[in-house]
Amino acid sequence: MNHLIKFFTLSICLLAISCAGNKTQEEANSTEESELPKEEQIEKSLYDEVMAVHDEMMPKMESMMEIKGRLIEMSDSLREAGKATESSVYVSAVDKIEGADEAMMGWMRQFKPNMEGMSHQEKVDYLTTQKNKMDSVKVVMQVAISNGDSLLSN
Repeated sequence: MNHLIKFFTLSICLLAISCAGNKTQEEANSTEESELPKEEQIEKSLYDEVMAVHDEMMPKMESMMEIKGRLIEMSDSLREAGKATESSVYVSAVDKIEGADEAMMGWMRQFKPNMEGMSHQEKVDYLTTQKNKMDSVKVVMQVAISNGDSLLSN
């Protein structure tokens, strides 16, 4: 019985030591960030904000293209049925989706993650501008998706 208690105690101690040594990725990133100079922390934080919006919206591109395809089908069907006026609403929705797609693609073409040679203030200004642009792209995409979904659900 005494050996069992010692074994159990030793097992718990080893488990506790093992768990204490395993940092989550988030904790490791947080530690890495806190070791950066203050200016680099600000720059990294801004960069992460920009990329968070980008990463949130990229998966919606596929959905947006699926909606576009369905809108085109509806527009074509209505036009073939002699209902050009009703078809134009779907064409307009397709145009919004194409505009949203181009907004994302345009942003990705112009975004330069390598900011070597820039001062801290230039990096902050650049990343702030990029965050604002990406926020605008997000709104354009959300409106286009919502509009397309609305038309297709009627």
